[in-house]
Amino acid sequence: MQLLINLLITAAIIGLAGWEIFHHLQKARQGNCPACDCGCALKRQATRKQH
Repeated sequence: MQLLINLLITAAIIGLAGWEIFHHLQKARQGNCPACDCGCALKRQATRKQH
């Protein structure tokens, strides 16, 4: 029983990591990274320098 629980937890972690990698690659193909959507302080600072 404990082995089954460990396998389920491991599968969930690997599945979530795979989904995040897939999502990141899809965004990269569109020309922007997922971090560009968050509006973080670094992005705001970078856009101020351009103006």
